[in-house]
Amino acid sequence: MLYCPLPGRRRHPLHAPADTGAGDWSGFEDELTSLDATITDLALSGRNPSLQVRARDGLNWTIELVSRDRMLSAGLTERLAAPGDAVSVTGRLSRNTSDTHIKALRLTIAGRAFELFPEELAEG
Repeated sequence: MLYCPLPGRRRHPLHAPADTGAGDWSGFEDELTSLDATITDLALSGRNPSLQVRARDGLNWTIELVSRDRMLSAGLTERLAAPGDAVSVTGRLSRNTSDTHIKALRLTIAGRAFELFPEELAEG
């Protein structure tokens, strides 16, 4: 993989695969967890797609999603989710206990399930 050797700059791959880091689970627990919440904000089209949600107990969570390509192949688009929608998340909690952060494996919105990491769900 080619890198840009510019002094004083961080080195990044010029042609990174679309799913770079998608399988990096080092910062997350091994056990799966589930969370029922309401979407408060969403950023599905950016470089790091995520949802902001509020759980029933009032706690706010960041839900880390997958690359845009992987979301589209799972059937998840911006039109299928909006603030105020109920969401059920299955995923892995951040190892940082002070962080309310989950990496999603599956989302269920309006009764429709989106398998973001089916290979992890099969193993989990």
